[in-house]
Amino acid sequence: MKKIRAVFISEAIRRDSHAPLRFFKDVEPVHLYLNAPYGDMSKEDFFGSRQVKINNLLSEIIALKPDVIQGAEPFGSKLSLKLAYISYKAARKTGAKLVVPILENRPIEERFNTFQKIILKFFCKTYFNSASAIVVLNRGAEVNVKRFAPEAKIKRGIVWGVWGVDTRLFKKVCGKKPNTIIYVGRWIEDKGLKYMLEGFKKAQEKIPNLLLRLAGQGDFEGYMRDYCGTNNLEKNVEFIGMVKNTALPKYFSEAELSIYPSITQKRWEEQVGTVNFQSMACETPALTTKSGAIPEYLQDGEGAILVDERDSEAIYGGIISYFASKEKTKLQRRARQFVMRYDIKGEIEKAEKLFIEVCKKNKGVHREQERVASNNINN
Repeated sequence: MKKIRAVFISEAIRRDSHAPLRFFKDVEPVHLYLNAPYGDMSKEDFFGSRQVKINNLLSEIIALKPDVIQGAEPFGSKLSLKLAYISYKAARKTGAKLVVPILENRPIEERFNTFQKIILKFFCKTYFNSASAIVVLNRGAEVNVKRFAPEAKIKRGIVWGVWGVDTRLFKKVCGKKPNTIIYVGRWIEDKGLKYMLEGFKKAQEKIPNLLLRLAGQGDFEGYMRDYCGTNNLEKNVEFIGMVKNTALPKYFSEAELSIYPSITQKRWEEQVGTVNFQSMACETPALTTKSGAIPEYLQDGEGAILVDERDSEAIYGGIISYFASKEKTKLQRRARQFVMRYDIKGEIEKAEKLFIEVCKKNKGVHREQERVASNNINN
């Protein structure tokens, strides 16, 4: 059987969103991208991908003769809106089926000005209604789609694009270091790091030798270092810096607990919370906030501790209760058991099934068109 050729269009590529594409069996993925800014991919990781310039993107797609095009999300940025238009145009020119994933869950009124909303109003109705499937990753994304296209073919239940977690890579690979906590992510205000540090400061006064390790980078680093200096936390907080995706399992495995304290901003909120999946797959429970779509994917007590946003006291309480628990080992095992439902292989299987379904529908339409044409000739 000839494989379905699916062209994926992305503004930026990174390892944990591209590597899962290797699990497609009956679909040949070709990933066209503009940038690879994260520095987390080896030469081998770029299999099946090609960097292109936006001015050449349409001709590149047409030359590939795709059966399916994964269109770009129009809500991400000005550039992603351009990519969405090119996706739509390419589908029209090639006859390929269009599948569009939507992650953005902030209300349109919060993210865009009046002029941008007018553009979206005219484009998104056509774009969404022309798609064979709109894959929504959270409730907010579904609301945003229905605002422009109430009759769009919405598909739920696939962790598209971020693809969940690779449980073959993210697993417990070493022993735990007692009283160790880890944060993995960007060092920016949106991640609620101010509240994490405040909660940790109070917790380390109660728990001897409590250590917080920080993996990432960002413009909030100056604030964090100043806070640690002012509060005599230099020995309790370790700034690791950037860690490549393939090296993260060791850091997660060594920690007894991870913290992911995101907060909702005017223009952004958590769309999935992939870092929580990665931590839990390494048998490290996640202390995380009820921010954005995180509560849609995790359950309190099932390998995760969910607390309110912007609440350093809640983070403090979560740390204290976890380290005081006599069932930490049980909670660690439960974390991995729970997150196995988001294994990337299963998510790719769902995506492949969807591609096959929309292509079969396409063939059915062509057969009906041929039948009608034949009847007209015979008559």
